[in-house]
Amino acid sequence: MISTLKLLLDKLADRFLHYGSWKGYWEVLMQQFKPAWRDGYFRARLVSVKNLSSDMLEVLLKPEVSWPTHVAGQHIALTIELDGKLTTRIFTIATGANTHQRTKHIRLVTKVKAHGVLTPNLHSFVPNQWVNISAPMGKFVWPTTEKPLLMIAGGSGITPFIAMLDDAINNAQVNHRPVHLLYFAKPNEHVLLNELSAFSKRCENFTYDVLTKQKDGDVEAYLSYFASAHWLVCGPHTMFDQVERCAKMINVPVSSEHFAALPVVSNTSLTQNETFALVHNGQSFTIDNQQTLLLQLQQAEQPVTYGCGMGICHQCQCVKKRGVVRDTRTGELSDSAEQLIQLCVSQAVTDLEIQL
Repeated sequence: MISTLKLLLDKLADRFLHYGSWKGYWEVLMQQFKPAWRDGYFRARLVSVKNLSSDMLEVLLKPEVSWPTHVAGQHIALTIELDGKLTTRIFTIATGANTHQRTKHIRLVTKVKAHGVLTPNLHSFVPNQWVNISAPMGKFVWPTTEKPLLMIAGGSGITPFIAMLDDAINNAQVNHRPVHLLYFAKPNEHVLLNELSAFSKRCENFTYDVLTKQKDGDVEAYLSYFASAHWLVCGPHTMFDQVERCAKMINVPVSSEHFAALPVVSNTSLTQNETFALVHNGQSFTIDNQQTLLLQLQQAEQPVTYGCGMGICHQCQCVKKRGVVRDTRTGELSDSAEQLIQLCVSQAVTDLEIQL
């Protein structure tokens, strides 16, 4: 009965109020009593922000009680209001589920991008300030196989492995098979080394190497020693390509989560009419770079929730799984990795995959 009533109210709100949900219509009023309350989001208090290195930050959050418990290796979307605009980026949780249950905190570890929109502003936020987070997402988790494990991390790609090891060692999962970590980063930019050292002291089956490409070469030189293991890789696209190529040659199973560099897009390519492939719910559509994604989905008669159509209400927000979009308001190009976007103010710059 409750679900039927909710569905009816949401349909009325969409039809007559141009809001995606009935709760969303009351958002401004609710925020007077619950700061940062937004329909479809969870809230979290900012506990602290601190430097781990010259360009790496640790962000500690305390999610509200209703936030679902994550599985180590999963990620969340962090949404912060900056200059009156909601800005969202995807971050892997660098905390095991057991630690979250014990401390009620989760941790994000991120590289600060010099020209980024969100990360350079994190230091301006004060303790106890409310932010929004999504439910945990992703399937890059501890594998069920009984094979030995090889973890391959590049830069901030260390974060899911820290979470996995946190839980696995606490649950004695590592006692049953060897686990080795290859951790590549630029010189003097490795983080959380004290935690890796503590893990290795607690569990003799866990070992790790701290490596730099400048001193130790590419990851390919180390992979042949682990031909009997299940590989997990998280890092830049170049590292993923090397690992995937080697895995295919020697028939090794690979689980991966990787992020790609932003492709170069010329100014002229934004003005010329180009077409791209859009994958949505397993279906593929041809779209152009002149109209917004919202308009083109509507023209394709795809069900989509929307509100103001101007990027204000965020009712048309969705997850971009891969590809690059352009914000029609600012001309800013998105990351090519997974993140939240607004359909009404996004134009395609490359082939895309989205999840509504």
